[in-house]
Amino acid sequence: MKTPASIVCLMFTLVLAPPVRAEDPPASPAPEATDDAPLINPQVVDKLIDMGNYLRSLPKFQVDAQVSRDTVLESGQKIKTESANTLKVVGHDRLYAKSEGDVRTREFFYNGKKLTQYSPYLKYYTTVDAPATVAETLHRVENFYGVQVPMEDLFLFGSDQAQIDALKAALYVGPSIIKGQLCDHLAFRQEGIDWQLWLTRSDKPLPCKLVITTTDEKSYPEYSAVYQWNLKPTIPETQFTFKPGKGDVAIAFKKASDQGGQ
Repeated sequence: MKTPASIVCLMFTLVLAPPVRAEDPPASPAPEATDDAPLINPQVVDKLIDMGNYLRSLPKFQVDAQVSRDTVLESGQKIKTESANTLKVVGHDRLYAKSEGDVRTREFFYNGKKLTQYSPYLKYYTTVDAPATVAETLHRVENFYGVQVPMEDLFLFGSDQAQIDALKAALYVGPSIIKGQLCDHLAFRQEGIDWQLWLTRSDKPLPCKLVITTTDEKSYPEYSAVYQWNLKPTIPETQFTFKPGKGDVAIAFKKASDQGGQ
């Protein structure tokens, strides 16, 4: 299955659009699709625009997500795995992330100078020098080491116009309630991928839920995440710097090229 971060990274560096209020009417239906005119509703894209700019404007936040992911065996059977994820960010230069799941548990610490990946059950950690911002650091560790920080797509959505141009459909599905909150349900299509996004219908547009379906595989595996946001978290400064404990062992990051591109 394709990585969620690379699939939906178009959503967060778009241009600011007016916020959606609870009393606003839903986005108008898009015109009929033809061979020459893809089914793109500009109002739906505008909702992504608003969300992306709002998320980048946050001085700090904590977001928790319950994530499920389909893994397809060679036999074609789908196996669903679950993980609980937390991401804490202050400014543009401090981050803590944790993913605790069926397959593995990892923590990440970034303090503006160094990034550490830690496996608490294995008691292994690795630390590397890092760029001065969260976005640059995430980009480097993914490209150089093949490592993805949980929910890093919150920083990577919408990095260039080509990603927006790749959309083949952008539709408004309708209002929906996610964990007791009124959200707008949006649906998108691009080559090999269908994905759905639920956004809070408010002047603070936040993602409520994300579902990604890989359509170029016969089994149509899915990734889904349900989010819970705290925009005024109390986060101690010590949260962002890793300090090894008794029995923790330092190991080296392997370059992606040394892992066969995996």
